[in-house]
Amino acid sequence: MAGQRIVVVGGGDSAVQVATELATHARISLASRAPIKWFTQRPLGGKDLHFWLTATGLDIAPLGRLQRAPATMAVIDDGRYKAALAAAAPDHRPVFTGIEGSKMTWGDGTVEDVDAIVLATGYRPDLGYLAPLGALGGQGRPLHRDGTSLTRPSLAYVGLEWQRSLSSASLRGVGCDAQRVARSLAVHLARR
Repeated sequence: MAGQRIVVVGGGDSAVQVATELATHARISLASRAPIKWFTQRPLGGKDLHFWLTATGLDIAPLGRLQRAPATMAVIDDGRYKAALAAAAPDHRPVFTGIEGSKMTWGDGTVEDVDAIVLATGYRPDLGYLAPLGALGGQGRPLHRDGTSLTRPSLAYVGLEWQRSLSSASLRGVGCDAQRVARSLAVHLARR
């Protein structure tokens, strides 16, 4: 990997962290559709934001019901990631306009060879196949309450953004949501 040309695509925590880490070993560009949004983390009592979200219960507070659409998250930074981008390690640029083989074309028309592209774009579930069941609402989002379908009681979801809380789409929160969904499904099955 040393000296290779790598493009990391994305504008969230994972993309910025991966690009910054790789920039110590390779020539890295972070490519995103929009400017990076920053949330400056100032450790309180020597603990980071995730510690305090967990300690206060905000991490699993049922705030998902209040979300009309998924919130855009900012990159949580203690200063090092913003500084790395300011120092162009990695450099940050708008997403490319084309790829053909190993050739990447940037918005300014520059074409260059790249060794690898890392997609750190997160995901939005494509649940269109559930439309015939009447399980989807606006913007193709599932109609649910805390992960249990509002239209099909035997259908449940786990891992959706803001399904129940801030941490619902993360490894640290999906387990809690899965337990709730499992209990809900067990109650439904016991009634059959």
